[in-house]
Amino acid sequence: MKALSRLALVGVGMTVALLVLEVAIRLFYGALPSALQIALRFVHQTPFTEARLAPLPLWREDSAFQTVVTPDARDVEQIGSLSVRFRVSTYAWWGGHIGFRTPPPADGALSAVALGDSHTFCFTDAQACWVDLLSARLGVPIANLGQPVTGSESHARRYFSFVANPDLGLRQPRLVLWQFFGNDYNDDYGLALLNGTAQTPPPAAPPPPPELPLMRWLKQYSALAALLDALARADDPQMTLFVDPYRVVDGQVDIAFGRRYLAEAFDMRQARNLEGERLSQAAIRRTRALVEENGGTFILILMPTKEEVYRHLTERYLGSAYLEGLAEPRLRLLAFCAAERLTCLDLTPALTERALRGEQLFFSDDIHLNPTGNQAVAEIVADFLASRRD
Repeated sequence: MKALSRLALVGVGMTVALLVLEVAIRLFYGALPSALQIALRFVHQTPFTEARLAPLPLWREDSAFQTVVTPDARDVEQIGSLSVRFRVSTYAWWGGHIGFRTPPPADGALSAVALGDSHTFCFTDAQACWVDLLSARLGVPIANLGQPVTGSESHARRYFSFVANPDLGLRQPRLVLWQFFGNDYNDDYGLALLNGTAQTPPPAAPPPPPELPLMRWLKQYSALAALLDALARADDPQMTLFVDPYRVVDGQVDIAFGRRYLAEAFDMRQARNLEGERLSQAAIRRTRALVEENGGTFILILMPTKEEVYRHLTERYLGSAYLEGLAEPRLRLLAFCAAERLTCLDLTPALTERALRGEQLFFSDDIHLNPTGNQAVAEIVADFLASRRD
């Protein structure tokens, strides 16, 4: 009888200890290392709610557009890194399944359109996004058709589906701004994989280990189970793919940088990225041709990485070869611009000049522009457009 009582007490004690650990992990989630925060971000806040430790992204994979944002969201909190939070409202265009950050034109007339990835979608509230700031400076409404995790082929498909589709009868825009980031080639290859048209085999990857349904459930509802699973996979390279290994504080500038994802996605030695480059170039050519055929102006805007803009701070940690690898997709596109006689604006020199003055243009632990950086881009693009009118 005494043995049973002791066992019962031990069981109660262990249960209480596990509950305390479960609550403590949730309470101190924000203090965990970045890799662990990423691993636990989709654990339910409680077993009785759908809310997670970090907000679920509004975007999802799509075989036609690679990634699409859910339409008709209203003031939904989203995250970039685990310290970057912003509110998003989205609008369906013409009954489509994609949500854009600006509503469709009520009068069927589009003055200007911005196409791009998350750097155009913006990881800020809408009023701090460079597209909205530029629109205010120009006094011209600009439709923001940016979508996270997309490349040039997806940009073109959005333009042909939601703007240039003759069935819609829209008045075509006089200005089309097309934003490029160095992982666009990688994303274009990713879309080709999704729709079964990729010519390059994907990189070999070991199959995931078998997982019991109970463990899968525990990882969704138990922070402790998810934490133990993450610690058991600490040597898995995927755990640190989006973690920045370096951080520098210099005056008012505080930046973390050097994540492995960028080096891999920008690597132009990889056949998959070269295939993506060909797809990207074809998408740019056909979109530019249609824009100009309709009497509009097509302008490519090249967005650099944080690592390049703050090279004076990052090179000592990353080395010149890493930075040259990040610059290569952008430099190859600039060469394409010259060969095709495209109008292209490389933001790198102007942003670098501001960085050298000590301005914080990017979020500390996220690859995206902060509100100051978005303001800078709006000013740079506005000045560029003004110079073309002179």
